[in-house]
Formats: sequence, structure tokens, C-alpha cells
Amino acid sequence: MFYSADPRAVPEDKPTTPGAGPRGLLERPSHLFCFAVVMLSAVYFVIHASMYYSGLDFESRNLGRSDLADFFAFYSSARLLWEGGAPWELYDGAILKAFQMSLGAGQEGLHPFNYPPTYLLIIWPFGGLTYPVALIVWQLVTLALFVLALRTAGLRPFEILAAVVAPVTILNFSGGQNGCLTSALLIGGLALLSRRQAVAGGLFGLLTVKPHLGLLVPLVCLAERRWLAIASAATVTGLLIAVTVVLFGAGIWQAYLDFLVGFQAQVQDQAAGAFLDYSATVLMAGQILGVPKALAAGLQIAVSLGVALAVWWAWRRPTDGDLRLALLLIGVSLATPFGFLYDLPFMAVAIVLVARLALRDGFMPYEILCLATVWMMPFFGNLAAARGIPLAALAHLIFFGFVLMRMRRAA
Repeated sequence: MFYSADPRAVPEDKPTTPGAGPRGLLERPSHLFCFAVVMLSAVYFVIHASMYYSGLDFESRNLGRSDLADFFAFYSSARLLWEGGAPWELYDGAILKAFQMSLGAGQEGLHPFNYPPTYLLIIWPFGGLTYPVALIVWQLVTLALFVLALRTAGLRPFEILAAVVAPVTILNFSGGQNGCLTSALLIGGLALLSRRQAVAGGLFGLLTVKPHLGLLVPLVCLAERRWLAIASAATVTGLLIAVTVVLFGAGIWQAYLDFLVGFQAQVQDQAAGAFLDYSATVLMAGQILGVPKALAAGLQIAVSLGVALAVWWAWRRPTDGDLRLALLLIGVSLATPFGFLYDLPFMAVAIVLVARLALRDGFMPYEILCLATVWMMPFFGNLAAARGIPLAALAHLIFFGFVLMRMRRAA
């Protein structure tokens, strides 16, 4: 099971129901259903990866349509630095776009570098590689880190396979996004919190490269009085900032802050398109429904506070560690105002943890439908959003509710 940070937490019971043991994996319809879903996802993953890699051009400098992957924003930014560009130019949309076109990208499309300067410390080495090689190395390394974090968190081999081939992970893999990396930092830090606080805090410090995904982490550390982890996270964050100032100059942070204000306004003004179609937050759900911006922001604040209170309650009481982790991971998606489906490989882990308990103890009414809906969200969530239905945020809220009900039943 997930290594609980609370020594009073209820230990995982050994399977007592029919079909719960390894030999009885396929004795029940629900077991067969879960097994079939994972196997079909694995086949899709292999076919998708094979077709994806066969379409890469390893011979020509011209990227063709390879720049459609989100990884192109990372690669082109790192490449700009390798070719002598000023770091602050990464936050100038016109300069960065011109450079991306010089690499072979088309006039259409938007690939801004909307990350803090500390993210450059991670992606800078990839600018010295060719684009296809950089993409493959990035995908495989971040996926390996994700697997390592899941193993550290105590997931079994079949459960790790399920999380790796989940549609949300495939979506992240396809775009060369950083969801596997941030999920590894988040889950790895939580798994180590009770055993190696300094290391856990270091991972949380690295997670500040995408800070909105770590909003609930300080709450967990405070709830369990993990002062060393808090100090370690603050130290690592400070070191990352100091290194960027030394390497790139203090002006890069001012450029980033100026860019961020305009970029957030641009996202909030979106009335349609990929920004909303692949969104997974309550704030963007309000925009999809067309409610006034103030009301959408109010709904997001209310949900964020409610999620924070639920997480605090869960991490202040002895309860099953798997449920606490699942609740936190779902809460991360609900608490942040900005997030997209490709950011959420950790959501697959929440599904796996809840499915583990449900296969042992039985599913609650409609729970398996909820799990299946969240699992398949990358395939139809964007289609629903394009038609004015914010399905992702709604499904995550219901999923969060199911986990809370399980926790109350366990108590």
C-alpha cells in the first residue's frame, strides 16, 4: 500500500473476499472489467507509441509538423539559449515565435514558454540534441521517473502498468508534456514524507517549477508537522532561484512576472479553443458554461477551500493511507485554477488506489461508472467541453465525493 505518513493509519488488510487474492483476480465481473480495460489501454499505448515514433523525421533539420507537440515549446526555448539568445527573450512572444519558425515551425500555432526560469535548469540540456532525440529522451526519462515514484509509493507491478498506460498518461506522453515529471515529484515526495523528510521536501521544492500543482502540499506538511520537509522544500526552492539569477541574471524574473500577468489574462479571456477544451478545473468549467468571470472565480475559491478542508481533515486522522493519497491527488486537480488533462497522470494513480480497495471490499453504487468515466476522460472530455459541458471538472468532483464517502465508511 501507499506508505502512510501517519503511524496511526489503518494498515491494509489482507484480501478476504472472493477474487481479491492474486489467484482470484478474474473471478468477478468487476475484476474482469478492470483487467480488460488495462490490457486494452496497454495495446493502445504500444500502437500509439509505435505510430508516433515512426512519424518523426530523424534526417532533416526541418521539423515538419513535429512542432505540433507541446514539447516543442520546451525544446525551442532550450535551443534558443544554446544558440546564444538572451534568457529574457523566452518571455517575448514575438522573438520566441520568430526563432521557432527558424527551426521549421509553421506560422500558425502558439508555443509560449510560460514556466518560471527555474524550469530552464531542467530542460536546458535537451537543447543540445536534435528534436526527435530530445523528445524521445524526455518522454522515456520522465516516464521512468513516474514509474520509480509509483514503486516508491508501494504500487504493485500490475497497478504501475495500469497507471502508465492510462489514457491521461498517454495524452501526456503524446504531447511530450511534463505531467509524468510533476506527478513523480508529487507522489514521490508524499511517499517519502514519513521516512525521509529532507528528500521529500527536496522533491516538493523541485515541484515549484509548476507551482500550482503543489498548492495542497504545504497543508499536508503542516497537518503532520513535517517541519524538516518544509525547511528542505524552502531551501531547494531558494537554491533554484539563486542559480537562475547567477546563470541568467535577475532580469529574467521580472520578464517572467510581466509575461505571467498577460498570459493569465489571455487564458481567462478564452471563450473557446484548446485552452478550454482540455481544461480540468472549476474556474475553466465556469468559462465553458459561460458564467460571469467573477462567479467562476468565486466557485473556484469555494471548491479550493472545501478541498483544502477535506484534505486537512483526512491527514489529521488515522485512516487508510491509500484513500488519503487518492483524496489528495484528486484534490490537486480541483484546488488549482489552471490545469489541463495532460497535467494529470497522477489522477490515474488515484483511480488505481480506489480500484484496489473496491476490488477488495466491493464497489459502491455507481462507483465503477465514476472510475471508468475519469479513466476515459482524455478521449471525450475535450469533445464535451467543446459542446459546452465541463465534464472533467464535474467527474473529478464526483470522484472526490466517492473517496470521502469511503473514508467515512472506513471510520
